[in-house]
Amino acid sequence: MASEVYRETVDPTATNNPHSYALQMTGRGQRVLEVGCSVGHVTEHLVAAGNTVVGVEIDPDAAAAAREFADRVHVLDLDVALLSEMERDEFDVMIFGDVLEHLRQPARTLVDACSLLAPRGRVIISVPNVAHVDVRLILLEGRWEYQPTGLMDDTHLRWFTKSSLRNLLRTAGLVATRLERVRIGRFGSDIEFDVDRSRTDALAFIEVDPEAYTFQYVVEAIRADEAAGLNDALAGDDIVDWPPMDHAETAAALGAEVAELREQVAELEQQRAALQANVDAWENSTLARVARPARAGWARVRRTVRP
Repeated sequence: MASEVYRETVDPTATNNPHSYALQMTGRGQRVLEVGCSVGHVTEHLVAAGNTVVGVEIDPDAAAAAREFADRVHVLDLDVALLSEMERDEFDVMIFGDVLEHLRQPARTLVDACSLLAPRGRVIISVPNVAHVDVRLILLEGRWEYQPTGLMDDTHLRWFTKSSLRNLLRTAGLVATRLERVRIGRFGSDIEFDVDRSRTDALAFIEVDPEAYTFQYVVEAIRADEAAGLNDALAGDDIVDWPPMDHAETAAALGAEVAELREQVAELEQQRAALQANVDAWENSTLARVARPARAGWARVRRTVRP
């Protein structure tokens, strides 16, 4: 079962967890469209909270498992078909839990889904943050290695930062009204590291960015035309105030490197001079003078017989 790899035990009261954030944002007594419901591990808790749920899932076996909890589950490839082609009801809440990064055209899917959104309806989205410190570190090592799950999931087709998520919502005519972050520290993801190779100066530079520890964004959004007077939860200056370079320290480090290179050049020059002295001594030796006519004769013979 392709979706079985994403099955999780869900605790609605957990902290720092995308599923519990989505459940809290959804609330109770809502008509919910859960896109990417997998085997129903979140669906079960949505229903337990008094919500009615319609699921959407690409994997037929996972969809069959989710039908134990949902009113109905559509088997649908969102890169091929549209939600509006399968469903006609209106929904108070739509959940896209770690779905949009798997799609070729997430904006198209989101725009179409909003046609099924009831007035004052809400869209809940979770996506991974490709600007997490661990991803930045492997890029500094010149690596980009996919894995079965996590930040480097080999089925991810799209990558998001806070600003690109905001742009996606704008394209769909949505504004984020609530933002939660799942935070994981450096080396805390499932990306494999040689920790000893991680430079402390690079880490210090990366970790100035307040989003460096954000592993996932979980947002609640509404239609932009219904958001009058509300703040965009994803708004804000995305320009990081990087620490200034210490030019004196940099100059000192470069000076030390230049001095070391000059010492290496001087040492190589001494070695070259010693080798040249050996060559000169050989050329001036009695043996070399005696052998010189024979060597010249041999050279003439080789030129004569050369094809």
